[in-house]
Amino acid sequence: MMVDMSDSPKVFVVILNWNGGDRLAACLRSVFALAYGNFEVVVVDNASRDGSLEVAKNLFSRAHFVLNPENIGFAAGMNVGIRFALSKGAEYVWILNNDTECDRKALSELVLAAQSSESPELFSPRILTPEGVEWFAGGRIDYIRMRALHVKSVDAIKANDPYPTGYLSGCALFIPRKVIERVGLFDEAYFLYYEDADYSVRAAGKGVERLVVPKATVIHAEISSQNPEKTYWLVISGLRFFRSHTPLALRPWVAFYIVLRRVKNGIDKLRGKKEAFPVSSAYADFRTS
Repeated sequence: MMVDMSDSPKVFVVILNWNGGDRLAACLRSVFALAYGNFEVVVVDNASRDGSLEVAKNLFSRAHFVLNPENIGFAAGMNVGIRFALSKGAEYVWILNNDTECDRKALSELVLAAQSSESPELFSPRILTPEGVEWFAGGRIDYIRMRALHVKSVDAIKANDPYPTGYLSGCALFIPRKVIERVGLFDEAYFLYYEDADYSVRAAGKGVERLVVPKATVIHAEISSQNPEKTYWLVISGLRFFRSHTPLALRPWVAFYIVLRRVKNGIDKLRGKKEAFPVSSAYADFRTS
């Protein structure tokens, strides 16, 4: 059923694109089919060269398009779109990866959850793979193993009510304006990965709860997994995150664990493992950052 009340809050859907191929058009097609009446779309393009931006501009003239002169990364790129949305009066900002497709009711369910809350909260839909397998149903940060982990199934889903979790993925993060005013924007020190865990931890520090809305669903194709630089950015961003946010009592362990990982990386390089070389570069660049 179409939700199109005159007093429904204004939502801006912000999609970041970098060489999204045909995924961008599929994402936009699902967004413009959403069963919610009061939203606008802004596509922020990080200097794509594959023609995806041009196709999107031809097919979806209703969208706003903001072009960055170079690839400035996820956090900085999304911040461009969020600032644009706020300048246009957005009450909520829903950021989406360009390789997502939305269920028609997803935005309506997110707005309903946000409108039902009196305290500042962050929200995420359930996120599934194209095969319908749970990709994200919550998150937790493992400081012992230095990982931000997805929770792929929880009993709370059965109740269909929003439920709290440790951190939320940036894949489809729904952010009320009052949360942005309290927490700020993404930390642009994170070019790719861990900016969502950082934002969730900062939000928690400001008293903002993180909730998954199981009635809202999004499909994620995760084309970023095909990025040959993924390993490098996962490692260096993870190192930055845990340097910033590890609890004081665990910092000696994390420092020792990093030494162990560097030793293992050295052994892997000697064995000629391909992934060991971007890992080594990440450690080297982290030391000078």
